[in-house]
Amino acid sequence: MKKSNWKLHREYAESVAALGPYRGDCPFCKGKNTFTASCELGVLQYNCYKLGCDVGGRFDTDMTAAEIRRHMRPAQEEQPKEIETMELPAQLVIPTPQHIKHNRFLRRWGIVGGTYYDVQQERVVFPIYHKGRMIDAVGRAVGVRKQPKWYRYTGAAHYYTIGDGDTILIVEDVISAIVAYQELSNVTCMAILGTTMNDKHFAKIGEYDRSVIALDPDAVGKTIEYRREIELWTGKQATALSLSDDIKYRMPEDMEKLQELCGR
Repeated sequence: MKKSNWKLHREYAESVAALGPYRGDCPFCKGKNTFTASCELGVLQYNCYKLGCDVGGRFDTDMTAAEIRRHMRPAQEEQPKEIETMELPAQLVIPTPQHIKHNRFLRRWGIVGGTYYDVQQERVVFPIYHKGRMIDAVGRAVGVRKQPKWYRYTGAAHYYTIGDGDTILIVEDVISAIVAYQELSNVTCMAILGTTMNDKHFAKIGEYDRSVIALDPDAVGKTIEYRREIELWTGKQATALSLSDDIKYRMPEDMEKLQELCGR
């Protein structure tokens, strides 16, 4: 049976990422140095940045023996690596009044500026910075039935943060983080950018004396699980908050609870 294109893309990405993060020519569109792939803690991510090439995806995979050894190795043995500056893909542009879908999406959530627009994938793109350099970006689909809803461009960043308050508020997505930052005082908002947390998340959370987890209402079990993991990793007390609705809807009762926990 002939393999589908996405299976070929995935198998190639798995093969080149077996020894670590990879960047090189794309064998599918022949783009020069446009294909990236990485597999970290059982998550395979790959993408071609050449305009017009639709190769890209994110999949859960089994962890390799090498990954397990790296994960179990004590943190002090790991040598910190400088994160590469993201090369801005050609399809990411500064939005104009003509980019109606982008502008309508930002107006819906009361967000002003600081974004790009992916004209190829029809995504509102939120850049992620590290030490003043753009290292990654996460795009939210605004096209009709575009999948996946959220898309990571390099996978270099483990989380998205906004604000510089004394309390760190952990939420699910970038929209919720931005809305919470707009509504609350004395808070740093972190979007976890995925379905699991790792040592990079916990290290960042550990910088704060007070942490609050406020995921969407349909993720109560995960909220409680994260609270336990944060307390085990950081040795500090964390608070799990049950919301009446997603933070991005700015429900007054939820904002009052969060202000009480984060703003004092």
